[in-house]
This record gives sequence, structure tokens and C-alpha cells, in this order.
Amino acid sequence: MKLTIKDIAEMAGVSIATVSRVLNNSKPVSEEVRKRVEKVLEETNFRPNAWARSLIQNKTNLIGVIIPQINTFSAKLIDGIEDIANQNGYNIILSNTRLNREQELKAIDILIEKQVDGLIFSAVNITAENVEKIYQSKIPAVVVGQKVSEYNLPWVDVDNYSSIVELVQYLIRCGHKKLAMIHGPLYDMSAGYTRYKAFIDEVERHQIPKEDVILVESNFSMQDGYYAMEKILKNRSLPTAVICASDEIAIGAKKCLEDRGFIIPDDMSIVGFDDIDLAQITRPKLTTVRVDFFEMGSIAMKTLLRLLSDEKEVSLEHYVDYRLIIRDSVKMIR
Repeated sequence: MKLTIKDIAEMAGVSIATVSRVLNNSKPVSEEVRKRVEKVLEETNFRPNAWARSLIQNKTNLIGVIIPQINTFSAKLIDGIEDIANQNGYNIILSNTRLNREQELKAIDILIEKQVDGLIFSAVNITAENVEKIYQSKIPAVVVGQKVSEYNLPWVDVDNYSSIVELVQYLIRCGHKKLAMIHGPLYDMSAGYTRYKAFIDEVERHQIPKEDVILVESNFSMQDGYYAMEKILKNRSLPTAVICASDEIAIGAKKCLEDRGFIIPDDMSIVGFDDIDLAQITRPKLTTVRVDFFEMGSIAMKTLLRLLSDEKEVSLEHYVDYRLIIRDSVKMIR
């Protein structure tokens, strides 16, 4: 039969609280009492389990991480979180919500029940409902991949607006005047709407006629990119360059073009976003925006550590750097 803290307290003739103080080396205990408890601990080879330690220390050393789906960049994000967490004595519990909003709410409830010390939350759409759950739990939390300044929660993201503006400017410098964008779902305020809005604003600033601009909405997968390019090809006047809201969309769109005999970039130029490993392997190599998702995860965990240490002033806004990576998928037509 496994011994409990209560058993140790009875054997040492002290209270459970006193055993906790000795184990945790917290509040003062007389030398005589400490030796008595330590003797029983040594004789019984007692080691408190994780649950008991959490009761003693009022912490579990667990960080809950919620992500919308497993893919190349979420894997790097998790790696960055776990790297900093492990360096500081924390382990993570991961929940993949598979782009399901109800599953996100359920995941928050489960992690609260697990008594995680902190929460890192990545979702396609941060709603008032899941933020309210976090508020009520009083668990320190950081949002990744969405700007949520209106909720007074720390967030980490890339500058989705400026990066798309740079992409549009680059294509225009290369002589492209007929542009299309395969953008993400507009309910995704970060990778969806903000990138879409940046594209619209920049083509208007350059006074590109509306008839020379094509917009198609898509989810962030190769298959969806393929279907989105099929829609673009139904237009009478085709673009010379297409901006895709992710590399996976771009690779799917490229495949669609190649299946129909188009040559990239001679017949149409393609650019992506994220710089996943496939962007460098595909031929021609994909021009894209590089985002350091490992660093994004690292910054999120470092920010959470500041919250856990009760720092008085923790910055709410954190941007990770991005970089335009110019490869072979854009033709200079000037």
C-alpha cells in the first residue's frame, strides 16, 4: 500500500501541514520536529506523487497549450514553447482542437481541471466566449497568432499587414499589374482578414484597376489552394501573379496550374507565406514570407513566465520578425 502525506504525519506525530512545510521547505519548523519528519521520510523512502506535490506547492508545473491544428508551423511553435518551458522546469499539455470552436471551449475546461499553471492559446478566431472562460479561471494566459489587444491579454503575432504590403510592392516592382490573392477565411482576423485588407489597400494605393484584381477565399491547405486556383482560371482575364495566404495554399495552386499545362513562373507567378520546408524543396522554389514560428513560441512562453512570476508590467503586444524570401517563383516581366 502506497503511503500518503497523511500517513507520514501520523507516523511522525505531526499535522499534515507540518509535513508539507518540511517537504516544501517553506514556513519555519522547529529543528526537533523537522528531524522527526525527515527520519520518517527516510525510513519509508516516501516520495510525494505529482498530484500531492501540486497540493503542497499550489502549482503543477504544467502549461496548457491549445492549437487549432497540427501542421508544419504549429509543430515549430510547440517546439519553441516547450524549449523555454523545459528550461524553466515546466512541462506542457497539448490540445489539438482541429479547427473546431466547440473543441476549443472544451479544451479550456479540461486544462482548467488539470490545474495548469498557465495557458498558451492559439486559435483561428479568438471569441469573447473563450476569453471569458480564461478570465473566470484566473489562469495566466498568452494568445499566439492573433492580435487581441481589446481583451487585455498578452499576444504574440507577426505583422501580417506590413508583410503583405511588401509582397505586393515587390510584385509591382517586378512589373506585375494584374494581381490575384487567394486569402484565408475572413473570420480569421490575423492570417485571414488582415492579410486580405493589406492586399486590398496596397493595390488601391497603386491605383490598379478593379478589373485587374481577383480575390478568392480559401482555407489553409494544399487541396483548398488547388480548388481556389481553379476558380481563378475561370476568369476571362488571368493575373500575372498570385499572392497566397500560406505556402500550402501556394503549393496547391501551383499544382493546379501545372496540371493544366502552365509553367511557373513563365505563365504565372506564385508567392506564399510562412516559408515551410516544402517552399524550398518544390520546383521552382517558392518566393514567400518567412516567419520564425519557433521564436513565436519562445516569446509566448517567456511572456507567460513573466505573468507567472507576478511581474507588474508585462507588455501586451509582441511581434516576431518576418522576412521576404525571394526565390524562383516570380517572373520579372518589365
